[in-house]
Amino acid sequence: MEERGFLSFLVDETLKLQKSGEIELSSLERKLTDYGLNFIKGEFIPLAQVLRFKTTFGDLDIPVNWSVFSIDNANGALLDEANDDEHFFEVIRMAWNKKFEKLLVTHADGFCYLVGLKAGEDAHLHDLLNPQEWLKSA
Repeated sequence: MEERGFLSFLVDETLKLQKSGEIELSSLERKLTDYGLNFIKGEFIPLAQVLRFKTTFGDLDIPVNWSVFSIDNANGALLDEANDDEHFFEVIRMAWNKKFEKLLVTHADGFCYLVGLKAGEDAHLHDLLNPQEWLKSA
């Protein structure tokens, strides 16, 4: 399988979901819920070139030109205070009003997920970032 960019993947998966008309939880979303992790789910809005997240504080539109969404991060990015060149982690943590130590930016089934990780919750990172290993053992 050839490597594709993050945005290409989101566009393709979004179109597939819209055509199928089915809305169900992705395996990633089930894992996040089962682990009790705080996350918000966003969809790509092609015309505006933003990721739109439905949150308790309203819609949060994030431009896709942040480096966290670059092709280099197609498998996901993990941000914290020390690894936050563009202050993305800082902005999200302040808007979310939670005290997270890390922020995982990842995608599944055409959606982008921002996962706020508190102390100790990074134990789930291996499973979240390597879902194919779980599938092989199942």
